[in-house]
Amino acid sequence: MADDTQKEKDVAKGLADEDPMLLARAASADELERLIAAEDLLDKRHQRKKRSARWTLLAQAMVGYVALAGFFANAYQNWNNKRQAEERARSDEERWAKEFKRAQDADKYRAFFETSALATDPTNPDKRLVGYALLKEFVDDSSYNSKATFMLAESLALELRDDRGPGLDEPHRAAVVAIISALSHTSDCRALQRATRSIDKLATRHAHAQDLEEARDVVGIYVVRLVGRAAEVCSAKDLLDVRKPIRDLLTKLPELASLTGKPTPADVDRRIAEILHAQCKVEIDSGMSECADVPRAWKKVCDELTKAKLVDGAGLCAVAP
Repeated sequence: MADDTQKEKDVAKGLADEDPMLLARAASADELERLIAAEDLLDKRHQRKKRSARWTLLAQAMVGYVALAGFFANAYQNWNNKRQAEERARSDEERWAKEFKRAQDADKYRAFFETSALATDPTNPDKRLVGYALLKEFVDDSSYNSKATFMLAESLALELRDDRGPGLDEPHRAAVVAIISALSHTSDCRALQRATRSIDKLATRHAHAQDLEEARDVVGIYVVRLVGRAAEVCSAKDLLDVRKPIRDLLTKLPELASLTGKPTPADVDRRIAEILHAQCKVEIDSGMSECADVPRAWKKVCDELTKAKLVDGAGLCAVAP
């Protein structure tokens, strides 16, 4: 019994140490065959479990990959849906913006047409006066400025033609003031330059009517409204361009500015400044606000002219506001 126990220990030790000599001495051939068969069985069982575990891990990995792929597919679908929704929203917004702009343009065109009908009503001076006032908004609109300016210039010619004189009667003076005030209702200096050129209508009227009082009154309105407005919104150089049509007319027809002989451009500029300051003072004293900012703006213009050494406009600054 003790010998069997010792053999078992030797076999176990031989297996543990992987000692073939000890195994050969301790175990018989039959025992060794059984051990080999047992080892082979255990090895096959181990291999089978290993293969099963490998397939289990592979299946788990596949499940994980499928889940990850599903996650990314879902994320992409959500992103794509969001992008498509944003594109639809942007497309809808652009479409509605175009529709709104189209409707707005149509409304503005209709308003311009209706305002034009008021401003050209031959039978009702009150309606014409309202039309001139409403045309201010279109003068300040770059899309309608040229149309509104042309219409106001033609209306000025008609109002002057209808005036019987001498001088401007109250209804026609109110109309002329409204027209020239509308022409000045812009912050675009080029638009003011175009508006000032409408003073040629006065030259044509004066050539036919020879109404000196009327012509002087209209020149004063041009100076205070258009040149005064240019002082507020234009640079000094642009103001000289706004003033040029008025100075050209007064150089040819100096009597329209109460000048005599053949005045120099500097003389005409000085007279323009005198008219502007005198009429502005009257308006300010009477409580009107049209000229409230002109004295300050005129000083700024003169400072710019002096700094730039522009001789062309020196006469404008020879008279203090």
